[in-house]
Amino acid sequence: MKTVVLLTNFSETSRKAITGFLRVYINNIKDEYSFILLNTFSIPKTGMAQMLNYEEVLSRFSNQDLQEEYKNILNLPGAKKLNIELLSRQGDLVDVVEKLNTERPVDLIVMGTKGANPFKELLLESDLDRLVRLSQYPVLVIPENAEFQHPEKVVFATKVTECKAEKQFRMLANIIKSLGSELYILNIYKDAKPPTAYFEEKLSGMLSDVHHSFHYKENSDVAEGITEFVRENNAGLLAFIDERASLIGKLFSNSVTNKISSSGEIPLLIIHK
Repeated sequence: MKTVVLLTNFSETSRKAITGFLRVYINNIKDEYSFILLNTFSIPKTGMAQMLNYEEVLSRFSNQDLQEEYKNILNLPGAKKLNIELLSRQGDLVDVVEKLNTERPVDLIVMGTKGANPFKELLLESDLDRLVRLSQYPVLVIPENAEFQHPEKVVFATKVTECKAEKQFRMLANIIKSLGSELYILNIYKDAKPPTAYFEEKLSGMLSDVHHSFHYKENSDVAEGITEFVRENNAGLLAFIDERASLIGKLFSNSVTNKISSSGEIPLLIIHK
């Protein structure tokens, strides 16, 4: 059974992301998932006596609010059949998720982001950025302006040289297969089209159970090329493999960020390498 962590900070943004994903799961996904509705809280730095009191109070509020979030989830048709565990943990978000994974493997993390640019205006501020950058799990990032619906088409923006990332491609294949989506593998090149025979053969072998196709687009502006392709094909999800300092590092460290996510219209699936 796959385990999906639903991150909440009790905001309307996280609530919308969680209910949107669960609605898609109930109506479109046949695989059996278990869910963890997770809230993390940090204790303010202060005297030891006060700190102990803070932990007790914050824990109580966190658990109370988790119960309210769960009641909201149960309003979704079919939600009462879902396997959802409520979990409140004190500590750093990344550390909590890493520890949670030792208790049960995490297959996907779902989170909402506030603002048009999911990598600048973050739901959990620096925690979200660190989770996206440092965790080893696929992360589905849903901007507050995006209405998450079943993505019939998923664009996977990649480079021809990335075909050696077998573990990550198989993670992607499992997610796309579970969603029942069509995968568009997109390569944006600036000059001459790169050799693609080995790339396509390698990926097709790993995506044998996924309906997929390869697409190549020339554009000196990578972000513009990706954005145009996503909109032209009315894709519901944009996926990347995060090579830390490689493709996604470049994409989300400069003006490309604004061009891809300024409208906040499309959710992002980030798979770490």
